[in-house]
Amino acid sequence: MPMFFKPAELQSRDVKPFDAFPLAFAEGSMSAMIAADELAETVFLYHLVANALENGLVYHIGPGASFSVKVLKRIAEDASNLYAGNVYSVEELLQALNVVEDGSLVVVSLFPALLNRSAEGIVEIRKLVDRKGLILVLGHTTIELNELDLPAEFRRLYDLPEIFEALVVLRTSSYRGHYRLNMTVLKAPPDYVSAVGDHSIPIDSLIKPLL
Repeated sequence: MPMFFKPAELQSRDVKPFDAFPLAFAEGSMSAMIAADELAETVFLYHLVANALENGLVYHIGPGASFSVKVLKRIAEDASNLYAGNVYSVEELLQALNVVEDGSLVVVSLFPALLNRSAEGIVEIRKLVDRKGLILVLGHTTIELNELDLPAEFRRLYDLPEIFEALVVLRTSSYRGHYRLNMTVLKAPPDYVSAVGDHSIPIDSLIKPLL
């Protein structure tokens, strides 16, 4: 007989890309990011991975997506807990999630480019996240974003956004050599519901070592 219930308890691990980020990603959570430019993705991805490496294993997966350990080592001295792999379909992603260590951070770049994406596939991914206590962050970088209908954009790219803990759009802006990370949080975990809305964070110190 399936076990539907278990004791409710506090999550044992969560991670942020940096302190000023308005929410954290916890074990057993699935989040979706849309980056409107490459700089926004770079700041978010590399700092998230660097912070998570301090307390556990990190896996970076994508359909041939590039990830530079050389760039990562500018902000993280030890990358020995980082593993990378390529997947090209939702079925291959499910196989990969089955073998990663429980409780790990798994970042999937260019998720909407995977073959055979569907609402059913999202539900199967959700089951694995729950069973293995993963911190799963699905991401995509695009220059084709309808800013006037962000909920529809998440549905177009992620099929079933209702079952994600967090939905976040990231953008960068610059003025006279100073950078800001601008974000719209459409959905946040219950502990961070106050984060829903728009944010603008100065990131000069975060972006400098990555450029």
